[in-house]
Amino acid sequence: MITKNMIIEELENRGFVVDTKIVVKNGIEKNAIIVKREEDDRVEPTVYAEDIIRSSYENDMSLEEVIDGIVEIVSREFTFDINKLMDSDYFMEHGRVGIQKEGTEALVKRPTQFEGIEEYLYMTDEYNGESISIKVTPKMLEMWDISEDEAFNMAEDNTSKETTIKSMAEVISNMMGMELADDMNPLEQMYVISNKSNIKGASAILDTKAIGELAERLNVHEFVLLPSSIHECILVPKLEGMTMNDFENMVKEVNATTVSAEDKLIDRAYLMTA
Repeated sequence: MITKNMIIEELENRGFVVDTKIVVKNGIEKNAIIVKREEDDRVEPTVYAEDIIRSSYENDMSLEEVIDGIVEIVSREFTFDINKLMDSDYFMEHGRVGIQKEGTEALVKRPTQFEGIEEYLYMTDEYNGESISIKVTPKMLEMWDISEDEAFNMAEDNTSKETTIKSMAEVISNMMGMELADDMNPLEQMYVISNKSNIKGASAILDTKAIGELAERLNVHEFVLLPSSIHECILVPKLEGMTMNDFENMVKEVNATTVSAEDKLIDRAYLMTA
């Protein structure tokens, strides 16, 4: 079986400078492998040992194939213009708000109204045809000479412009390439809230304006919020006969069976007043 040490040794044999550290992603500790061409490189492409080893096992990959894949990934990042990150204008355009379960990461972040969930700042962009994101640290705000309140206001404006709310029936029908069926009617009472890219879109639950407009359209005053992942959440109009225990059990089951640890938010449901 391929191990982290085997990966590091082979990368070094190919001339890369390799370092390791423990990083926290959404409250989960992961073994990061940092790959650089030179010791003083400012760009530090990072891959995660657990993910690589799991993928190699699932796809029956040789060590050479694994290393080729890592080299392809990090080589794309070497060409990213890191000087962009020094410019406050870049943050003003690309800054967004994300949410995750409360943790100890040294980020620009603050609590939300949802117990156990925090909001944080990050930047998102398209690079080499792929979506990239970079979490914002206090040192970045200091470099840009932007206050935390200013930064959150800018990022909130950018984030709210991308909010999407669709019925579960519409989401499923779009995924399957078919029209809405009559037996999907119950799913029309469940709404998926995210962003246009469906990446880190769960922060749309902070968009009170969009949720208020949905409540007005449906003529309801309360929603049950099901935090399905960091990418999307589900809103269900609160009706008679529903219990929060039922919803929390639903969230726990989905988290345990279909959501990865890195994407998981929290094992509970929330009652929201619109």
